[in-house]
Amino acid sequence: MKKALSTLDIAELLGVAVGSVSNWIDQNLLKAGRTPGGHRRVLARDLIEFLHKQNLPIPPELLPDHPTVLVVDDEEPVTKWVAEVVQAEYPDCEVLRAHDGFSAGELVASSKPVAVILDLQMPGMDGYEVCRRIKSKEQTRGIVVIAITAHYSLEVEKRIVDCGAKTCLPKPLDLAVLMNELALALGREGRAKPSRS
Repeated sequence: MKKALSTLDIAELLGVAVGSVSNWIDQNLLKAGRTPGGHRRVLARDLIEFLHKQNLPIPPELLPDHPTVLVVDDEEPVTKWVAEVVQAEYPDCEVLRAHDGFSAGELVASSKPVAVILDLQMPGMDGYEVCRRIKSKEQTRGIVVIAITAHYSLEVEKRIVDCGAKTCLPKPLDLAVLMNELALALGREGRAKPSRS
C-alpha cells in the first residue's frame, strides 16, 4: 500500500463516496495535505488513526504483512501469558514484551507496533505517560493502545482514553474481549479464532 492516498483511493478502499472522504477532511476529522496541484493526499497512518477513532475496521491493505504487537506489564508472568495467547492466535505477528515504561518506549520507537497492550500501573513511567508519548509523536500516533489494569474504574478508563488509548480492560483479563480488540487493531475482525481461557 502506498503511503499517501488520494480521496479516490480512500473511497475505493472503504467502499464510500469520494464526497464522504472530502467531508471528513473538511470537518478536520481526517488529516490531509495538498499536492502542488491542489489534490488532497492522506498519509496511510493518518487514515488508520481516523478509522480507529471512528471505531471503523482497518482494511488489511493498510497494515503490514507481518505486524508487531507489543505487550507491556511489569509482571513478567502476565506479559509471557498474553504474548503466548497473541502468538497462538496470530502466528504471523511478531510479539514483543517489555516490563517497564522506558523499555516500552524504546521498543515502540524501534519496532513501530500496530498495537500495544499496556498495563497502567508500572514503576517509573506509568502506562498513562507511555500512552501520551506514543500519541504525541507523528511516527507512532497511529498505534492502537489497549490499556489493561487491575484497578479498573470508569474514571481510570476515561483518563487513559483521554491520553489516546482505544479502550481500557480490567484484570483479570477476559481473553475473548482482548482478542476482539486486537482483531480490530489488526484489521482482522470476524476472523479471530475462539479464544482459549
